[in-house]
Amino acid sequence: MFIDVSSLSPPQSLPFQSLSSSSSYVLPMTSWAFPAANYNRERSDTIKIQVGSSWVGNESENPFEIILNKKDRTCLRESFQDNRRNRIARAKLMMFIVEVYFQRLQEPKEIVGLIFVDIVNDIEPDLRTVFGVNRAPKAAMLSMPKLGGHVARFTDLFEQITSMLGVSENLTGAWQLIRKTGRVHAKQAFLEQNFNQLEKNYFEIVLNVFEQRLIPYLTGEKEEPVPEGQAPRKVRFAQSYTPDVVTAVWKKFFAILVTQMTDAFELERTKMRNSQNQKTLAPHQHIENEVKKKKRISRDRTHSELCGERT
Repeated sequence: MFIDVSSLSPPQSLPFQSLSSSSSYVLPMTSWAFPAANYNRERSDTIKIQVGSSWVGNESENPFEIILNKKDRTCLRESFQDNRRNRIARAKLMMFIVEVYFQRLQEPKEIVGLIFVDIVNDIEPDLRTVFGVNRAPKAAMLSMPKLGGHVARFTDLFEQITSMLGVSENLTGAWQLIRKTGRVHAKQAFLEQNFNQLEKNYFEIVLNVFEQRLIPYLTGEKEEPVPEGQAPRKVRFAQSYTPDVVTAVWKKFFAILVTQMTDAFELERTKMRNSQNQKTLAPHQHIENEVKKKKRISRDRTHSELCGERT
């Protein structure tokens, strides 16, 4: 079959998109270039030219949109936050799910801290040195700056993501935030050296423990620990979702976190190693650079002397 392309006019410009410092963009496959082809319209026909650790190029590939529906996203948010902050939102967002169950917790930071202490102390003792608690007793670990700060940031990450998914519907922002989190971890020396997807994927290890121990608090199976001197909190609202629904939604959510953070981490680590290799020079290159440096200094000094004589 022959196609006469003389009558076809190309578009005026190609919209390139870059969401990171790397030259990441997508090239649309338009009908003028391939009029006889049949493409899958549901997956936004694009060619990925380059992928970076923070690359977000195609809305239809956002895992928070593909895997989690609107109801799931509202469930995540509401199950992680305190009910008293959700009274007005619940009336407006009754049909959505992601936000609901993180919002159910009165003190999510306390539960996150308890889980992290168990991970560092019992499950992955190698992380004790990373968080600076190798000599601290278990009861005092959360008071140590590194671990306590990490717990606070981890809790804040959950609150931001569940809010983006269940309230503002900022799915792209949530996706970028997760990939940024994975990318930043590549700068941690211990993870850069010891992280391995097949043997020691620390994202998977940590989030699997959270899947097992956080979800029971979100479904109501376990009661939140009550601080000394306080009475147990009374449940003022009935559950909006069944425990099975909440469990399924949060498992999907944790799976997305593991996949996206691991992918961003590996890409950033590769980028850092390539950059470091380029800085490593052979012995003769060091000598050549030193000679060039001396010549440049001598030339600048001569130029300065000539300028002084003229004045």
